[in-house]
Amino acid sequence: MKRIAITGISGYIGTNLAHRLESIDAVELIVGIDRCLPQTSCSSKLRFHQLDVCQPFVDIFVDNNVDTAIHLAFILMPKHDRDAAQRVNVGGTLNFLHACQTQGVKRILYLSSHTIYGAHPDNPIPFKEDSPLRPMPGFQYSWDKARTERIFLDFAASNPDICVTILRTCVVMGPNADNAITKSLFKPVMICISGYDPPMQFIHEDDLTELILTFLARQQPGVFNVAGEEMIRYRQLATLCGKRLIPLPAGPLNFVLNLSWKLHLQKESPAAGLDFIKYPVIMSTEKLKREVGFRFRYSSQEAVASFISAIRPS
Repeated sequence: MKRIAITGISGYIGTNLAHRLESIDAVELIVGIDRCLPQTSCSSKLRFHQLDVCQPFVDIFVDNNVDTAIHLAFILMPKHDRDAAQRVNVGGTLNFLHACQTQGVKRILYLSSHTIYGAHPDNPIPFKEDSPLRPMPGFQYSWDKARTERIFLDFAASNPDICVTILRTCVVMGPNADNAITKSLFKPVMICISGYDPPMQFIHEDDLTELILTFLARQQPGVFNVAGEEMIRYRQLATLCGKRLIPLPAGPLNFVLNLSWKLHLQKESPAAGLDFIKYPVIMSTEKLKREVGFRFRYSSQEAVASFISAIRPS
């Protein structure tokens, strides 16, 4: 772990990771790739390349003699232009792995998602890593994460000499968090489906950063579920945020979201994501604890509380 490349380095996870890598003596160089400029000049070791991952970047890996690579570049929010999203999510993944193979990178880490398990009435509680991937076709993030994870798994099977680690993470929370859940917490009210109060898992951004560093420091291939200790209910989340919770029937809510999405009246999401409220994904992290010995500092509730503390006016 001397010369590390990170795609999507300008996102909040990439920014946090770059800050921590700066303080590690064994790290000589951080090669950052993103279409957006870094939020801060976070590292004197950073060599930044402003580039869309849709474009090949083999030369960047080769010229900088990259030995470790982390793939974070991904479109989180759904897009009406489905092809554009897939060019980034799928095409960017193929470009990343091509650059890794050409350069001879020996350690690869990919940030996957709990949504690859899908939201189904027969969801087991909890999911283990050998559970089948059943993403939601109408939920772009879930579908693309599952597709790209399969690409990584195929790559790992074809390249056993390369250490490929896949982390299936739940929603990330913390003072700098920026995702669909945090965006909903800035709204005047929160919507829920009548009759459902699902349990939810979160991981604190600092725990995720430390976990990534733990894997970078060792040869530990494989797939690992990642989630903070304990769970928090949806209604409890609204209470902690001081939000009014409005329950609505599933049928009318689905109709309104799908229609408004189809007519381009809103750009947040079609209704497919609502199934995760009805059929939540709860993951077991026993494999991570058993094989890696990692212990989370923050529970799911503490991760949420750290975000709320950061956004509340003093």
